[in-house]
Amino acid sequence: MAIFLASILVGPAKARADVVAPADGYGFSQGAAQLFLNGADLNRELDAVSQTKGEWLRVMVDWSSIESTKGTYDWTIPDRVIGAARAHNLKVLSIVLTTPTWARRGGAFGATYAPPSDPATLGAFMKAFINRYPDVTHHEIWNEPNLPIFWGALANPAEYTALLRGAYTAIKEAQPSSTVVAAGLSPAAGAVDFVTRMYAAGAKGYFDAAAMHPYVFPKGINSTPNGWTETQQIRSVMVANGDAVKKIWLTEMGAPTNPGTANPPAGSSGIGGFGFGAGDMVSQQEQANQIVDVLGAAAQSGYCGPAFIYSVRDWGTSPDNREDNFGALLTNDWQPKATALVLAK
Repeated sequence: MAIFLASILVGPAKARADVVAPADGYGFSQGAAQLFLNGADLNRELDAVSQTKGEWLRVMVDWSSIESTKGTYDWTIPDRVIGAARAHNLKVLSIVLTTPTWARRGGAFGATYAPPSDPATLGAFMKAFINRYPDVTHHEIWNEPNLPIFWGALANPAEYTALLRGAYTAIKEAQPSSTVVAAGLSPAAGAVDFVTRMYAAGAKGYFDAAAMHPYVFPKGINSTPNGWTETQQIRSVMVANGDAVKKIWLTEMGAPTNPGTANPPAGSSGIGGFGFGAGDMVSQQEQANQIVDVLGAAAQSGYCGPAFIYSVRDWGTSPDNREDNFGALLTNDWQPKATALVLAK
């Protein structure tokens, strides 16, 4: 720990004493990167997580590679990732995503993430997953289905609700005490309307918690609109539909940092007015501030479940690709970032 922190303290970052997290804790989401990490790199990333108070790991379950042939399972990758999470004393939130070709419907916007043509096939897979990992009892069903890239077609809340209902029913048959979390939704993409239409399609009673991705970059939590204000609006929809007792899990949050500029200017090339283009990357200290702000707002809300910071380490180094730079704890070459100090034990 001393060596790790010493390497941070030479930089411009400053610790914040007001880090407050939701009662259910916080953790990290590595995204698809965890599927490609070897055991040594995976454990190295989770070692960094262990130097924070993070308690959770969101684990992507790549159904397409696990069951590429119907009824035949290759658990190599989830064995490695879930095993590493266990070794680091992290609670696991599984998120099933991708569909094998034999079960997948066509997808004009990206076949990889298109859902199954028959929701029952996902239910059968989830039963096999639970049989393999009975100690994993929290399951998120899909990722950002309000974005075409993660649905293989234009967003369709009724179709997603059918998938959720099928998965929920199968999971509860196999694991009655589990927590089934409806998919985390992307901000600036009609998330509030998506949840409203899910209820209209019969989603009530088929999820134990909702989920949202309350990104607030580039301008922070006090700018509007942002992912946190949408989270508050989704809460109102849930209350209006009789689901006030259900929590909203924050299954992704964070901000991309500019690898070459200490304090890059905010861009304006975003989606739906939120500013989600490559020019919207922020400084490391601002990333840390935004993470702490959202954690604090979630803690004060009284209705948020665990929060998951996306992600642990930068995927790449390009100053023109924000997706390379969401790491909160480590740069791509394993150097600690400002958030690592802010969240250090």
